[in-house]
Amino acid sequence: MKCSITWLYWFIGVTIFCIDRITKNAALASFTDRVDSMIPYLSYETTLNRGISWGMFHSSHDTVFLVVSLVIAFITGWVGWYTYTCCQRGEIVFGQVCIIVGSVSNLIDRLFYGGVIDFIIFSSCDYSWPVFNIADMAIVFGVGIILWHNVLNK
Repeated sequence: MKCSITWLYWFIGVTIFCIDRITKNAALASFTDRVDSMIPYLSYETTLNRGISWGMFHSSHDTVFLVVSLVIAFITGWVGWYTYTCCQRGEIVFGQVCIIVGSVSNLIDRLFYGGVIDFIIFSSCDYSWPVFNIADMAIVFGVGIILWHNVLNK
């Protein structure tokens, strides 16, 4: 069975990708220092993450950065292939699309900037959530959709 809503997946993917790229470029241009927003607990500061989630495997050593980037690219490619096969079977792949789009956008950062551009900060009192971006949100949202879908199907 052919995927019947491919256009919707493309629309969602392109929209998330464009929002992420636009906000990252705005962050590069605007948030060199920490900027508090009008929303409590939310601020912005541009950082460059050379690791993965929450800065794990962060290294200034280029070999480590390259290996981590290649592993991420391989996993992204595998998820892309898996998503394509699921879509061909007529399965819903919204979660996978979010993961792929977020990962590809972060890989572009790695290629052009030498790390992922993060800029959104949630904090309260002395606690601060690790800095993140829209692509990271898409990845987490995609994983959440997949988990929710799998729980409902069992």
